Amino acid sequence: MEKIILIGGGGHCKVVIDAILLGEKYKIVGILDVPEKVGEKVLGFPVIGSDNELESYFKKGIKFCFITLGSIGNPNLRKKILNKAKKIGFNFPNVIHPCSVVSKFANIGQGNYIAPGVVINAGVAIGNNCIINTGSIIDHDCKIGDFVHIAPGVMMSGGVEINHYSHIGTGTSIIQYIKVGENTIIGAGSVVVKNIPSNVVAYGNPCKVVSDKI
Repeated sequence: MEKIILIGGGGHCKVVIDAILLGEKYKIVGILDVPEKVGEKVLGFPVIGSDNELESYFKKGIKFCFITLGSIGNPNLRKKILNKAKKIGFNFPNVIHPCSVVSKFANIGQGNYIAPGVVINAGVAIGNNCIINTGSIIDHDCKIGDFVHIAPGVMMSGGVEINHYSHIGTGTSIIQYIKVGENTIIGAGSVVVKNIPSNVVAYGNPCKVVSDKI
């Protein structure tokens, strides 16, 4: 198994660890987090340093890393860490839980987490470093940009497009061929029946723009 280091030791880290262990492709060396958490453990795996030490672990022969820092509407820290690790030379595998269903006709980038119970159907295109969370359904021909978080229980009909950096809240339903712009938050439980622009917060049934995103 290839050695891998995880970056971020919160709740999202736990579900990623679970999927990695079940996949049996990577051996977790440890977790990097803020300095004050060094010595703590997440599901038995130690926090061994901070992201300032990434390059030293790369030089020790660890070529794979995964960002286990969660994201709710603001992926900026995930983006910053990714760019740092990418510049060093790390590779970013997809972590796909074995209890998900992913069509062989889907096109998935790198560094994505796909949780248990997810269904990704044929013709779907997913970018890089996304979180596709528990029990979400992404139907045929949907397109998902980079650093998108699809929260638990989201249902997306065919041909939906979610652009970069957006967050789709828990339990949201999106009808066919809807487009959601970049850097937008859709609140939990929304029913999206018309296109939503970039850089806004929107929610409700039917989903409506309620403010610009700060």
